Amino acid sequence: MEEPLGRAVAYTGKVVSERFDAYLNQHDSSVPTWLVLKHVGNEDGLSQRELAGRIGIEGPTLVRHLDRMEAEGLVARRRDDHDRRIVRISLTTNGRRRHAHLIEVVSKLDAQLRALLTEREVQVLERALRRIREEWFPEATPERSMHVRAGR
Repeated sequence: MEEPLGRAVAYTGKVVSERFDAYLNQHDSSVPTWLVLKHVGNEDGLSQRELAGRIGIEGPTLVRHLDRMEAEGLVARRRDDHDRRIVRISLTTNGRRRHAHLIEVVSKLDAQLRALLTEREVQVLERALRRIREEWFPEATPERSMHVRAGR
């Protein structure tokens, strides 16, 4: 009997996630750091709540990551000018530099993964994965799915 498709997808996701995390670790980074830098780099001034939602983690978990990243000089937090209860996140100069470096790192890993497949296989795989996500978990983003799976 063939392995159930769900198990094959889940196991492959785990393997890819572990490879991604190990590759980022070689560059003194992690999946949470990448995700924060990616989202804040694309949309400066996100609130902590917005950022936690985009990444798919709980607020207290995000605060721990932000504490560490602020200590490393990668992000800055400031109170919202109109609502002091809201904390906004921005990248520092070092954070923008690290983000630019990690874009290159992630692009190289993505190229390695894509090189395992033909262009047609990549297109079919992307469509199939998108369809599964949309049908079974429409509110999920790829980052959220990876984070939930990795137990972060």
